Amino acid sequence: MFVIKRDGGALYEQIESAIIKYIAGGVLKADEQLPSVRNMAKELNVNPNTVQRAYNDLESKGVVYTVAGKGVFVSESGDKINIIASMAKKKVKDAVSAAMNAGVSKEEVIAEIEKVYFGS
Repeated sequence: MFVIKRDGGALYEQIESAIIKYIAGGVLKADEQLPSVRNMAKELNVNPNTVQRAYNDLESKGVVYTVAGKGVFVSESGDKINIIASMAKKKVKDAVSAAMNAGVSKEEVIAEIEKVYFGS
């Protein structure tokens, strides 16, 4: 279900992003259980600590919750996902402003954004 790239940045961040995308896209719904840390690590061929870090970060953001002895579940996260999206947009605005101040052209900024979106 989940896909990560070995050269696509921090693995735990990729796992977080994938889960957020699946929630935002309606693939994962509120109160739906995520794969166990062990199963997710095996599926992605990563260390279980990497998956645990992603789950912990998502829990601290209110995107998921843990039920002791049962697992990790998607929270009622519509508002949380929107909050996260707003935070991401602010980071993009800050990055674009910094690029402008450093003399990076609009075309160069757009080219970098397209690299992220299209994996070029």
